[in-house]
Amino acid sequence: MLNFLEGHLPLVAGAILMVLLLGIRGSTGDPSLRDDLRGAVRMLVAFLVLRLLSRVLPEASTPEGVRKALGVGWMLTFAYGVIRAAVAFVLKLVRMRSPVTTPKILRDVIDFTLYALATVPILQSQLNLDLAGLVATSAVLTVVIGLALQETLGNLFAGLSLQLDRPFEVGDFIRIGEHTGRVVHIGWRSIRVANFRRELITLPNSMVAKEHVKNFTQHREPVGIEVQVGVSLEAPPNQVKQALLDVAREIPQILVQPPPIARTVSFGESNVQYMVRVFLNDFALSDSVREELHTRLWYRLRREGLELPHAQRTVHLRREAGAKRRELADNTVRDLLRQVDLFTPLGPEELERLHREVVVRRFGQGERIIQEGDEGGTFYVMASGEVSVRAGTIQAEITRLGPGHYIGEMSLLTGERRAATVVALTDSVLLELDRPTFARLFSDYPGLARQLSALLAQRRNQLRAVAQASGGGADHIPEAGRILGRLRQLFGLKHE
Repeated sequence: MLNFLEGHLPLVAGAILMVLLLGIRGSTGDPSLRDDLRGAVRMLVAFLVLRLLSRVLPEASTPEGVRKALGVGWMLTFAYGVIRAAVAFVLKLVRMRSPVTTPKILRDVIDFTLYALATVPILQSQLNLDLAGLVATSAVLTVVIGLALQETLGNLFAGLSLQLDRPFEVGDFIRIGEHTGRVVHIGWRSIRVANFRRELITLPNSMVAKEHVKNFTQHREPVGIEVQVGVSLEAPPNQVKQALLDVAREIPQILVQPPPIARTVSFGESNVQYMVRVFLNDFALSDSVREELHTRLWYRLRREGLELPHAQRTVHLRREAGAKRRELADNTVRDLLRQVDLFTPLGPEELERLHREVVVRRFGQGERIIQEGDEGGTFYVMASGEVSVRAGTIQAEITRLGPGHYIGEMSLLTGERRAATVVALTDSVLLELDRPTFARLFSDYPGLARQLSALLAQRRNQLRAVAQASGGGADHIPEAGRILGRLRQLFGLKHE
């Protein structure tokens, strides 16, 4: 081998090999092979430059040390280039037989081992160095260096073990001790993890090898996250668990399969602990999904009158049965009811009674107030905020409504299923009335059913015109008659 390197053939062989590697690198679609061949090509370029310099420089005027350095340089670069190319093709064959990627640290160990085996004979022949004697006479120095590099060597072997076991790869979300984040680099000495705050954390391989490692994204399977919430001891567990599942199903990032799971976890001194487990495609969404779950749960549990107890002990003065907490001023509620055209036939006394039966509901941004296709027994008047009315399979937006508008009246009064989905675009406060309230109104005001039927028919045709983008001449009388018939049937009204 050394005789070959000392001849003139390496210059021709190196040039031909470099051209072949450039052609293969340009045609292959394997990124690992391209990276390995790029290193081999660089070595061969350095070899050609040094070899040409050694031939161009005049032998008589060039110092002996320079000529030896050039000789050692081009021999080493040629040998390293050939080794790098050979290892690249061997690893390519391994990848063709196995889908498992060869760890980078293992590839580096192979490269450096072969580099060392090629370096020793070249230095011995060109510089007349007795490397064996040098190593033998520096045993004490070797021990000192070994002790000084003990931690570094520990990291090296721990990194090699980690990459052979492959508990994680670059791009995986992992948890090591108290650190959670995405792996961005795996090296000889350490790994680097980018956490959710975009901080780059460097962890020594020896520490990683001793810790429990959780991989949240291996094989790209859905990953589960859990949220726990404490609710009052008086809250019915099935009602709480149903609320947890309903809220989880409303968040688009949460997968339908595997389905969310709600569990009763434990009983405490002041609350019952519940857990909801949901599944995501990307663990990077876990923080935002947890935040969204907590936010929506606050609105949902508050609407259903379920308390979220404080951690400290408190003394509660309970309201009398039937008392309702007012979140809006009485005058505000009265003014909103007067603006509703459905209640125009009512007198002041009846409006005041209606005001006392109103329940104030608060919805958070993004929550569904009404779901298309559901049965509906409630009617809402917008007090604040903005909502989006959507319909169809793609949930196209029909219109947006603000304070003073009302929704849900058609389903409540006719028994039909909800014709559209209504979603809160901002935090919104609504006044809720139920079907028994309207049953009492129809009993007290016999002519009210016919008047409401005409108003509902007019409103339905207007919404239909907007949805279909046609200003059509819909016949209100048949529509009003149909609605009146459904209304009488649902509420058991007699014909006047």
